[in-house]
Amino acid sequence: MNPTVLLSTAVAVASAAYAFKPKKKTELEAKSVAVPAPKSYLPLQLDTVVAYIYDMLMGKDELEMLLKDMKQYGNTINFKGLNNDFIVVTDPSSIQHILAKNQPNYEKGPYFKGIFHDFLGSGIFNADGDTWKAQRQIARPHFQTSEFKDAALINKHVDQLLVVIDKHIASKPDAPLEVQNLYCRFTLDEASEFLFGATVDALKNEQTEFSTAFNYAQSLTAWRFRIPYWKYILPRRKLMTEIKKLDDFVYKIIDDARERQAARAQEKTKDENEENSRHDNLLDHFLSQQNEEGFDNKYLRDMLLNFLLAGRDTTASLLSWTTWKLVQHPKVMEKLHQEILQVIGPDRVPGYDDIKKLKYQKQVINEVLRLCPPVPINPRESVEEDVLPNGYYVPAGVAVAYCVYATHRLPELWGEDALEFDPDRWGPERVGKIRPFMFVPFHAGPRICLGQNLAYTTAQLALTRLLQRYDIKASPGFEPQQLGDIVMFSRNGVEVLISHKRPQSEI
Repeated sequence: MNPTVLLSTAVAVASAAYAFKPKKKTELEAKSVAVPAPKSYLPLQLDTVVAYIYDMLMGKDELEMLLKDMKQYGNTINFKGLNNDFIVVTDPSSIQHILAKNQPNYEKGPYFKGIFHDFLGSGIFNADGDTWKAQRQIARPHFQTSEFKDAALINKHVDQLLVVIDKHIASKPDAPLEVQNLYCRFTLDEASEFLFGATVDALKNEQTEFSTAFNYAQSLTAWRFRIPYWKYILPRRKLMTEIKKLDDFVYKIIDDARERQAARAQEKTKDENEENSRHDNLLDHFLSQQNEEGFDNKYLRDMLLNFLLAGRDTTASLLSWTTWKLVQHPKVMEKLHQEILQVIGPDRVPGYDDIKKLKYQKQVINEVLRLCPPVPINPRESVEEDVLPNGYYVPAGVAVAYCVYATHRLPELWGEDALEFDPDRWGPERVGKIRPFMFVPFHAGPRICLGQNLAYTTAQLALTRLLQRYDIKASPGFEPQQLGDIVMFSRNGVEVLISHKRPQSEI
């Protein structure tokens, strides 16, 4: 993708497509305050649009760019482009208003759904109204059961993660290890088994067809948010080729699950407990809940890929940034290791009940989620015109995004040390100062993340076993390049030096 061609095409298409349209203010708008907007000096805000796209192509950090703009324009900003509004809010009262108090007025909306439709179809994260409610209602019991609480499935994939790390140490003991890619493969395997009942085996084979296609689909979809008139500019043929690879894999999984279901229906002797024990993945759970009309394969495909996107990337992001923060703060890592030794021991494989006793570890993870939220910005679209609690006017049918990355870093909320990594702010003496909607890494309100408990459990089990087994240190000279995509990753990965811990008897 040539940056010059892409940029010039975007500008040409945008310039040709738009014209000025005078608009009469509504009564509510006349009584409200317009959201501040960065200054623009060209028609259709072409200068700001071009500057933004250029900065993205050059690899600049758009989240830090947002923080810089906030210092000038405040905590609510309208990033106008081509006469379209894109309002970003960061204050907790506005986030609460959007996610809870007036939640029906802020939907995913047709623009958001259009961007994601090729990839995610009409799945739960790309749906509104009755479609969203029905999928969430069916999925919720699977995430609320104790199926994953014995940690067997998670530990199974952690075992494979450790095998890959051991091989690296054996073959390249002095070379840094890029763990972000490793965590993505680990969580892809774990999430695919939890959802499908079949693992992708990404840890065993780094470049599986499924994982490569999944990464490409996500990357190109993220660019659709950034490029005006993306339908006419960004390539779709390649995207659809990669999505077909995802479909081929998922549809086979669905066909196999239907065959299993049919075979069970023919069994003569089967008690209720045995039947319930077999619903050990989300796909089987959905099939067991379907009505007489059933779910078609496209419905199931969309549902599975939606949950896979959330389940894989968010937990991989959390593990990646936790590892980075720990190597930057070795005293925190040592305190965390000592807690693990006291509660679990140097080598015992922990279970679900064990990690719930790791209070300091939970503080560390919450502090990582504060500074490095896996989903840094989340867009909605207003159904009707509205006024935010801070008095700013929101027109009907415009994009309104809440940016938790910025909210989690506001000094007026978190203190003058808001940018510092300090797990003690989550300790019993200070945690009471954290008010509702100050901390929303898993969102809030009716659409709060169903899988947050699973994410915490996966991250804590993996982190516990990594610190039991390895010494992890910073790789000299390495700095991650933050990428505010759909999920927040590092553009250049996360490199660390890793080695086996010495046995306790030798220390």
